[in-house]
Amino acid sequence: MSALHAGERISSRRKWAAIGAATLLLAASFWVVLLAFRLWLGDLTPEDIQAGAEVPVTTAAAVTLAGGFALMAAGFAALALISRRPHPWRSAAFGWLLGSAMWLWLPFVAGEPVTPMVAGFAAGGVAALRAEPEHTLGRRAIAALLVTVYVYLLVRVTPLVGAVVAPLLALPVLAWADAMAERRALVGPREGARPAAPRWRRSR
Repeated sequence: MSALHAGERISSRRKWAAIGAATLLLAASFWVVLLAFRLWLGDLTPEDIQAGAEVPVTTAAAVTLAGGFALMAAGFAALALISRRPHPWRSAAFGWLLGSAMWLWLPFVAGEPVTPMVAGFAAGGVAALRAEPEHTLGRRAIAALLVTVYVYLLVRVTPLVGAVVAPLLALPVLAWADAMAERRALVGPREGARPAAPRWRRSR
């Protein structure tokens, strides 16, 4: 894939193509991981686990979980490569590490696997998706936090709907944050510019 010239931007079509391809891979990762949890926990309830029930990790669950991690890595690689992120492999690897970290510790806080996976997808997307000069890390991080909180609440209100839409939200919300930054960059200079002072002609 050819590199962009310095200062050259990618088109919105390419950006959304990157988000679309990556979202498909991340959604596949999402459902594979849910299958791994099903194979691992079986019919156990959260109450059984809190009561100290032994849950040995089976070979099938471990292999399926590894497949989910591999699909997540492929998703971030597609996002970085198609969006022409500088140093795409390094950015994709960093995104995968962020996503994996969310997957490993956040389930103990959330009590379910859906919210941690969305948080991991959003965090990894922040690192893997190409950023233009006006796109800020802070704005993307806020968008990632908002979509994580939204999914956390949605899963508790309507679990089925939350599980279906959760993997589809993480990356588009980053594009929304970027669009807001672009709009602010366009409007800001116009609003900040001061009108020129009128010149008064001296009467003769």
